[in-house]
Amino acid sequence: VVLSQTCFAFKEIVEKVGENNFNLALMLRKDGQIDLARKYLLLSANNNNSLAMFHVGIALDDYGWGLLQQSSVSSEWFKKSAELGNAHAMAVYARYL
Repeated sequence: VVLSQTCFAFKEIVEKVGENNFNLALMLRKDGQIDLARKYLLLSANNNNSLAMFHVGIALDDYGWGLLQQSSVSSEWFKKSAELGNAHAMAVYARYL
């Protein structure tokens, strides 16, 4: 029981870190620090933050956040985000099917 509680607590910490990285990315982007913002956006997306994944997908679709356009890769990010329940990602990913 203790191990499962520890695993659950660790999962919550990872989720919070992902949320904080995404919020930091948004603040840095607003401040014009695109390179640093992109770093935290990708870090958050790789920590299973579905909103960050959605933004990576958008960025790869239209040169946002200083990323090169890669539509084939963007669809994968939309799919990952959709699988985590992001309704916007579900709608966008549907156009790739």
